[in-house]
Amino acid sequence: MKSYKKKFISYIQNKPFGNYYIPARFQYVILRDYFNKFKKLFSLPQGEPVFSKTSIRLRTIVNNLEKYDNLILLSMYVLPDNRFLREKMIQNLLKKKIKTHFIFENKIADSKKSYNNVLRDYKLSKLTLIKRKNEN
Repeated sequence: MKSYKKKFISYIQNKPFGNYYIPARFQYVILRDYFNKFKKLFSLPQGEPVFSKTSIRLRTIVNNLEKYDNLILLSMYVLPDNRFLREKMIQNLLKKKIKTHFIFENKIADSKKSYNNVLRDYKLSKLTLIKRKNEN
């Protein structure tokens, strides 16, 4: 397994993301298990206020990350719904050379190409979700 020397910082949402709604206590269990896999010390993640539509906590976390740190997210659906905010956040992650781990998708984005792949998958899956909702 690759060595990850820099910090691991995680983030949770207390509201549905994608097809998921996972209570915070279960998100902690998943994240703790992921941290153990990399032999990293787990600390409770910051959570987004339920009423927030701008991902302010996540944006603050990203702004405070240092070069080469690791951001651990349960899913790509935790990224902001707003395209402008999402793309600006990705640019910031790229600039700082942050590795973003998307646990449910089993992906680690660390380059422009890998982040573009995540963005493409995000957009495609959002379209699929919208189509499914309209069919019901």
